[in-house]
Amino acid sequence: MSGWPSGLLPDLSAPYRYAGDSLFHAWMAQRVSEGWLFENIRSGYPFGSNFLDYPGSDFGNHLLIKLLAIVSGSSFKATNLFLLLSFPVGFSATFVVVRAFGLFRSFAFVAAMLFTFLPFHLLRMDHLFYTWYFVVPFFFYLSYSIFQSSTDADSQTLKGFSYPKAVAVVLGLLVLSSFGVYYALFGVMLVALGGVLGWCRARRVSVIIRTLCVLSILMGGVLLNVAPNMLAKNQAGPNLEVAQRSPMEAEVYGFKLMQLILPRADHRISWVGKFTSLYNSTFPLINENATSTLGAVGALGLLLAFCVLLLSLTGHSVDPKLGFLVALVFVLFMLGTIGGLGALFSSFVSSSIRGWNRISVFVGFGALLIFFIVLQTLMTRYSSRLAVYSTAILTLLLVVGLYDQTAPACRACNASAKAAFENDRAFVTSIEAALPAQAAVYQLPYIAFPEMPPVHRLNNYQLGAGVLHSKTLRWSFGGMKGREGDLFYRALAQETPEKQLEVIKNLGFNGIYIDRRGYEDNAQSVVQQFTALLGSGPSISSVDGNLVFFNLNRPKPADLSGLSFAQIMKKSGYYADKLGARYPGSLKDGIDFTRDGWPNTVKGAEGLSGKESWGRWSDARLSNTVRIEFTAPLPQTFTLVLVARAFAPNVNKPIKVTIGNREYEVLLGAEPSEVRLSVDLQGDDADSIVFSPPTPVSPQQLGVGNDSRKLGIGFVSLRLE
Repeated sequence: MSGWPSGLLPDLSAPYRYAGDSLFHAWMAQRVSEGWLFENIRSGYPFGSNFLDYPGSDFGNHLLIKLLAIVSGSSFKATNLFLLLSFPVGFSATFVVVRAFGLFRSFAFVAAMLFTFLPFHLLRMDHLFYTWYFVVPFFFYLSYSIFQSSTDADSQTLKGFSYPKAVAVVLGLLVLSSFGVYYALFGVMLVALGGVLGWCRARRVSVIIRTLCVLSILMGGVLLNVAPNMLAKNQAGPNLEVAQRSPMEAEVYGFKLMQLILPRADHRISWVGKFTSLYNSTFPLINENATSTLGAVGALGLLLAFCVLLLSLTGHSVDPKLGFLVALVFVLFMLGTIGGLGALFSSFVSSSIRGWNRISVFVGFGALLIFFIVLQTLMTRYSSRLAVYSTAILTLLLVVGLYDQTAPACRACNASAKAAFENDRAFVTSIEAALPAQAAVYQLPYIAFPEMPPVHRLNNYQLGAGVLHSKTLRWSFGGMKGREGDLFYRALAQETPEKQLEVIKNLGFNGIYIDRRGYEDNAQSVVQQFTALLGSGPSISSVDGNLVFFNLNRPKPADLSGLSFAQIMKKSGYYADKLGARYPGSLKDGIDFTRDGWPNTVKGAEGLSGKESWGRWSDARLSNTVRIEFTAPLPQTFTLVLVARAFAPNVNKPIKVTIGNREYEVLLGAEPSEVRLSVDLQGDDADSIVFSPPTPVSPQQLGVGNDSRKLGIGFVSLRLE
């Protein structure tokens, strides 16, 4: 990166991280450098890549990266500079705040250095935005200032509080709310706690008013950040495939006390980190919370906090400032620990917040501040030669603390990241040189975006290399999971290479990009099939052999701008949506449940299990009824022709069929048979048919197999006459 032994000037030639979530952050940086985050036609082409389903309060992060990209001329350099700047910015913020808490300059310097180089900082490089935790000290200061205002006479009268100062405060609070929703939430909790403690201290209404004003501005800032996401959700409807969290995940992603006090697993002294490695490999619930370690000095600060808490409970007098910080750290610990208040919040307020271990950086600041306040107090009280002793002690703390909290540079890791970066860059640059400007490239294998597990050796964001290393090319990967474009490519990827080639040619694609890592056979089969179809093998291969490219030799890219999703599908000759691939049909042709996909007359279907060779079972685990919704109203009179069978206790039992406001009953045997039902809607409108099996039951419950699906009706075909 920079510094010894790499030199004082930072090396920006390659990203410091080039795998996992760092590629996701590089993808976002590329988008904001070309325009802004929410929309980019070069990903998910030709449907576009709308990012509004993924809410976040990160305007500050994105704006900084955009400015750095403008200055440096590269989104990769921008992310490198963004990471590097997090150190001086974090140090400056911490130094200013701890000075405001009363630390001498020398004590403040060491405290700021240790907080800036918390293990969390470098261990979280893949989650780039978490490295900008400069907001943490300011939230502590906000909380303390509200607490102090309860006994400050000037604060009761707003003496000296001018209009320019009020504007500056509001803008500052809006900035603090724009560096991550997690940090904003934790900050809101600190401010609220400061207000509660201040009110308990003086019982003044002005404290509550001040607290509510600060909270409203902070929460208003978060709302401003997510307003585009909320508007998009209102217009397009919720996306149930993206950012869905469960309350129980708060139990998984909290931290444990052991993780706060243990050294980092890759400690410079191998035997020191050995126990942590053993703990991480043998104890349960180890995940990203392994980054929660506070380091030796922070752990001592946490221990001191608990000691001060015990002293206060035994009747000893405690300095109000120190007592306040101990209260904050205690509540922060209770929020972050597994089974703590965070799980309560996720269960009853919002399950979207699951990574409660991330509050450890707040615990770290509080613990370090407590440690240095106690140290300074003791040395001031008991040492007449403070300057001499403090210099030696602080120097020792700084050296030992930094040695403990940081790890040796992993040169092999850096070399590997740089090699992977240069491999992808050379490959994509060759593709761009071989194609006309704004050409479109179809990428395989299909992998949804974002937050998907690896496909064989291919990680979720590695297909993003195409858009990251090109300037004008357009790529199929990167459409939002669960939206129209993603559903289209999800279904298309299940088709034969011949069918895929036909569809992408209809859409004007200029080439096919294949990442071999996403196939069990290293893509031998699919490469051979495309070679046979095109009459020649890949025209470009990457240096490491993982990537190949087929040039379709088309003269110019197609212009699909301005076309709707339906128009794009019509042009492609291929139809797919949330039900999968579609085929042309009519009510008379009906639905063949033995066939892959659905006719285009069906708008939606629920309560049905996956296709089998004979048809589909209803599954009450998905829905108690089977509902088939059509794209157009049903005719007023028709005959419903159903070929189906019933399962176990449902055999020859009345099965309710609801069409509009009309209810009918049919009987089905154990084997498939045809049932005809005369329907007269008598003027009512209906666009759906609902089947209600009387007694859904699983083969597992009946002791006839391990199938846990709750079966009722087996559908073979359905049509209208």
